[in-house]
Amino acid sequence: MLVVSARDFRASQSAVLAKALKGESVLLTSRIGTFKITPVTEEDTLTSPICEGLREVQLIESGKLPAKSARSFLDEL
Repeated sequence: MLVVSARDFRASQSAVLAKALKGESVLLTSRIGTFKITPVTEEDTLTSPICEGLREVQLIESGKLPAKSARSFLDEL
C-alpha cells in the first residue's frame, strides 16, 4: 500500500496514478482527510445513468416532471 501526502501527490501525480492503475492501493492524506485513489471501472460508469434514472423517477412521482408512456419512450429512441 502506498500512502502519499497531498504535497507529494501534486509533485508526482503521474507516478502515483500509474501505481493505482496497476492495482496498487493508494491512500492520499491531507489536512481534510484521507482518500483512497482507485481507477474508474466500467461498473462505476454505469452507476451514473442508473442514479439519474432514479432521480427522474422521483421527480415524476412527485409531479415535478411529466410522466411518459412506454410508447413515447420507444418513439424517442
